[in-house]
Amino acid sequence: MKVVLASGNPGKLRELAELLAPSGLEVLPQSAFGIETPPETGATFRDNALLKARHAAGLAALPALADDSGIEVDALHGRPGVYSARYAGEGASDEANLRKLLAELEGVPEGARGARYQCVIALARRSDDPDPLITTGTWEGRITTAPRGSGGFGYDPVFLPQGSTRTAAELDPAEKNAVSHRGQALRALAARAGGLAASEPGATGAAAARRGRLFVLAAPSGAGKTSLVRALLERKPELRLSISHTTRPQRATEVDGREYHFVTVEQFERMVAERRFLEHARVFGNYYGTAREPVETRLSAGIDVVLEIDWQGARQVRCALPQCQTIFVLPPSRAALEQRLRGRATDSAEVIARRLREAVGDMAHWNEFDYVVVNDDFKRAVADLARIVEGRAGALAASRRELAPLLARLLA
Repeated sequence: MKVVLASGNPGKLRELAELLAPSGLEVLPQSAFGIETPPETGATFRDNALLKARHAAGLAALPALADDSGIEVDALHGRPGVYSARYAGEGASDEANLRKLLAELEGVPEGARGARYQCVIALARRSDDPDPLITTGTWEGRITTAPRGSGGFGYDPVFLPQGSTRTAAELDPAEKNAVSHRGQALRALAARAGGLAASEPGATGAAAARRGRLFVLAAPSGAGKTSLVRALLERKPELRLSISHTTRPQRATEVDGREYHFVTVEQFERMVAERRFLEHARVFGNYYGTAREPVETRLSAGIDVVLEIDWQGARQVRCALPQCQTIFVLPPSRAALEQRLRGRATDSAEVIARRLREAVGDMAHWNEFDYVVVNDDFKRAVADLARIVEGRAGALAASRRELAPLLARLLA
């Protein structure tokens, strides 16, 4: 289905077209219809996104997509905010905006240079659409003292994402799309907009069929994701769990094809060479991977699928299938994580110590996910997962501020 992008920014057009291609939406620039961007008079990102989307939809007589995004800097009390694109004045270049921002932050210490990219995306089917699709994304980080990198656009050369040693301008496009504010908002949009192409006049057969949704769940070792997924499947029997392949030894209580497909290293490497994996990674000395064909077959048949994988695999899946919905599970404390690992009685003390050390690094990737569920109360955590599957997960967004104290303790 054709959708007009209500923006004259070529950088945004490239990113949006790449991210939305798998969802079947063909993004056209508003310039192809002779449409100019209206003045951004809104007081919020949401106001401006809706204003631009409705304007383009009315003039092009097609659904229109608009995003309004910008950067908020703590030391500047949230500025530039909605004025990010014109911080140095109307028509200002990216370079001019960067210079002004750095000048205003001169002398501000590194620890006080916290910032975040915000993005709101609106899709209006027509100018008077009473129920436009609206999604959001937040990317936390800080402002560097000097620009680095040549990729991206806007403030990317001075934005250092949380947990990264490279600025947004030093990330390759796939890496950036997997974690950025715009990538988060677009994945949420793609998940909700999947029915638009099917509802287009003339859509029949496979084109009109509902495609299944893909939910990707990750967590540090010991956070309880396997038990949570098992309980979620009992509560939502229409979901199907994708069974991963692994080279790790089979435990006494495990059944091949139930917990995992157990294969040899040689078999696994052959599957990698044949590009049969949707994602794969080496974790704690063993290979793990999700076979592509079973997942694609179920999604094409309209079946919702759950993947239980690690953050590395989740990143690969986001790049391959941007419309997936990603969930990260956090423990309530490091002590609880250690208690759960020791309670398994399946790993040696050496393995447990290594898992605990690596858990902190795993948890640092929480902000690459759409939603975060805290497993402090098992029944509540299962209910939260069910809310995500039911499309009622707004309060569980990874960007919610109330997670900050817990994350500070877990990542300290």
